[in-house]
Amino acid sequence: MSEPLLWRIMTVGAVIEDQYGVTPDDLSGMVFFDVMTKESPGVYQGDTAERERMKPGFGANEQVNVAPYSTRTIRVPYAGSGTPGVPPSFWLLMLAAGHSETIDASDNNAHVAYAPVSRNFHSISLFWWSDNDELQVLPGARGTVTRTTDAKAMPYFEFSLTGLYQRPYKSAPPAGGTRAPQAKEVPVNKQNSVFELFGQKVPMQSWSFDMAAQVEHRNLVNYEGVHITDRQASGQLNIQKPRIEDLNIFELIESHNGTTEGEVVFTHNDVPGNIVEFEAARVQLSNYQEADNQGITHCTMDTRLLSAPEGDGDYRYVFR
Repeated sequence: MSEPLLWRIMTVGAVIEDQYGVTPDDLSGMVFFDVMTKESPGVYQGDTAERERMKPGFGANEQVNVAPYSTRTIRVPYAGSGTPGVPPSFWLLMLAAGHSETIDASDNNAHVAYAPVSRNFHSISLFWWSDNDELQVLPGARGTVTRTTDAKAMPYFEFSLTGLYQRPYKSAPPAGGTRAPQAKEVPVNKQNSVFELFGQKVPMQSWSFDMAAQVEHRNLVNYEGVHITDRQASGQLNIQKPRIEDLNIFELIESHNGTTEGEVVFTHNDVPGNIVEFEAARVQLSNYQEADNQGITHCTMDTRLLSAPEGDGDYRYVFR
């Protein structure tokens, strides 16, 4: 009997699709990137239906997958490429999760920015090698992304992707494949991070983010595809509760007699090439609660990332 497949050995790559759902013949532009952990892959998923039959006795009916698809959850470092103006290794995942990419290579302001869009979405073919021996390709992959930035912990992005189903087969990664440039993440703390709430720096415990894109697999007669059909970006903020004379948090969260919105900025790291800025221009705070943290009063709030009046503009990631 053959040796078992090892869980922790894995290679992941992706290539942009010129035509939706069609993996390019030329894979020379495939991008390989670092994956932090391996979540349970949804190799074969889909809606099901039963073949109902009356029988002379009890027993289960056959179940049929009526719309097969595959999913992957990919966690990558919350870090830049290491060089200003060069995209991070996971740039293809940002595009597949409904973002535009803007690259500025100017000498004094080199950066790469990602902003959410509502149309003209990119798609990728995702290549997933298990134990570098078994390959599944997910064409037409699109998805959504979350971010975790907790104090005294390593920050990360987590992408949830849905693609068209193809049966895995025996294959090894291409020889000589190189990983895209990727700097190492640094912990979220006083030394590396700056957080500004409505223009004021406050002690932050965590600020999670969920793009909350609605990702739909559609399987119809003459058509199959994965679509991003909505986005409700939000998060949850945990800060040390400020005294009223320093920042009246209640004026910010109240909405019964008008709402307040403001800019929230989280800047992580100060080393060029590995600076990640998250900017949200119109944030509404809600669902206020208080809790004990090491004997000190903290408060938690939901953060609703409002779009610009002309649409989109809810937030922006800038890698400097």
